[in-house]
Amino acid sequence: MARSVTRSRTAALLAAAALTVTLAACGEDPAPAPAEEPTTATGTEEPTGAETTSAEQTEEPAAAEPAVVTWDHPEAEGYTLSENPPTETVVQLENSTLACVIQLTHEIIPDAGIDDSTYTDTAIENATGALGESTETGREDVTLNTDAGAMDAREVSLTVTAGEAQMDVKMLLRAASADQVLVGIVNICPAGTLDEAAWDTFVSGTTLHGTTATSF
Repeated sequence: MARSVTRSRTAALLAAAALTVTLAACGEDPAPAPAEEPTTATGTEEPTGAETTSAEQTEEPAAAEPAVVTWDHPEAEGYTLSENPPTETVVQLENSTLACVIQLTHEIIPDAGIDDSTYTDTAIENATGALGESTETGREDVTLNTDAGAMDAREVSLTVTAGEAQMDVKMLLRAASADQVLVGIVNICPAGTLDEAAWDTFVSGTTLHGTTATSF
């Protein structure tokens, strides 16, 4: 039994680590567009020195800074705060008895020029792919409590097979381009041990601070 729990805990931690890496990758800047070569039409007068100086003195608007995100979450029965989360952007809770892991995470993302709903779905697909062989068993739009009000988010349920281990996964994600962050809550447990009611209670009792986005 102890070996089984240890294997399950290891599998859950590995899956959580894979998700962390994948969600962090969502924040990588897209490749910059190639610079256009300046062109001068034949017979066009060159700008005067005064005009050139004026253009050079025009200041670009300051780039928006990513939101500074923090979480308030309730206690989860049987879970303790991990002293060694995979990254500093992750709050990780572990249940050593059930071999379950809960993560609250945030990653900086660039403005990709797409709506937040599409951005969120892309992040979900990337995260799902990182888990290996998985089957989506449910998807719905939910809300997350924030200082700005209810934030629309997307929640998916998955069954995952990683080697000999089978796991159930709940994942709530939201890409917020205006805040330049991807936020999420994830629960990973051995198959058959993820408590749906406890998950719902945890999510409803959690508040995200520092963001402004609400609807998709």
